[in-house]
Amino acid sequence: MTEPKDLLLVNEQLRRSNRFWKTLALAACAVLLLVAIFGVMRAEAERMRAEAAMREAMTALAEAHRAANPGQAR
Repeated sequence: MTEPKDLLLVNEQLRRSNRFWKTLALAACAVLLLVAIFGVMRAEAERMRAEAAMREAMTALAEAHRAANPGQAR
């Protein structure tokens, strides 16, 4: 039969192992959350840049139309 001392040792090892895996899982979740946050921030910044470029292109196109047809009123 297993002695109580051996059972206590096995129990303590299991507790340490559980603590390690819980810590590892929480750290992995934190890293994934940070990656997701930075990804969303970067996508938003790129969207804003694209919108600014689109506005500039539309303004340039409108100016080109006005320069090509100076006598026509809009």
